[in-house]
Amino acid sequence: MKYIKYIITVMLFAVQLTGAQKTIHNYAYVIIPEQFSFQKSANQYQLNALVKFLLEKEDVVCFMDNEKIPQKYLMIDCGGLKLKYHKEANMFKTKLWFELLDCGNEVVFTSEEGVSREKDYKNAYHESIRASMESFKALSYNYVPAEAAALPIAEAIMTVENDITTYTNGNGFAIDVKASGGSYVGHVKKSPTLDYVEGDLICKLIQTSLPNVYKVQWKDAYGNFINTIGYFDESGNLKIDFTSTSGIQVMTFLK
Repeated sequence: MKYIKYIITVMLFAVQLTGAQKTIHNYAYVIIPEQFSFQKSANQYQLNALVKFLLEKEDVVCFMDNEKIPQKYLMIDCGGLKLKYHKEANMFKTKLWFELLDCGNEVVFTSEEGVSREKDYKNAYHESIRASMESFKALSYNYVPAEAAALPIAEAIMTVENDITTYTNGNGFAIDVKASGGSYVGHVKKSPTLDYVEGDLICKLIQTSLPNVYKVQWKDAYGNFINTIGYFDESGNLKIDFTSTSGIQVMTFLK
């Protein structure tokens, strides 16, 4: 019976992986046209520059369609999105909304309409664009490589076979991670400092809607739990994001 349960679990993992789809967070960059279809010239009213500015404020890597894209981005299979703006206007109001399309011209995201009643064209367009960006801001974009968004089948089997896995970072901090109903809990195995002792609960990894990406509750040196995110990379290593004065720092725990 235990063997049958193990086989069923592995099959469920395989089905989940086969059906996994990319989300907005799995795309590394956005390409913005230097001229939208409703403009008479490139960057008319500084709209295209405004769109780039607003997306970059949300930590999106952006390129204009006349820019050279660095090789490291081109090497990501279907790793970018193309932005397309649409317009509806009459004498009373202007509506703008945008779509993000993948390399197969499939729509990945459609914004809410941004509406303005301004009579001046530039003011109307700027107000509408800023309003349309609000629905994108609500997504809290955070790039997660597609290969990190799905646990390989071999790793899935390993998780089933081995209830507890030990991970160690570059400073010699080791934690034992145990599967718990699709989520994980971690306890200290070895600490290089006196802030933790063996057996301390150090973290909880809670499932999200993104495959293999988890909400993380991490115990800091003061005994407080902070909220962050983490994921397992393609090699099965555990990576946790931490915010510092210099930006996001990633702590890697190797298997």
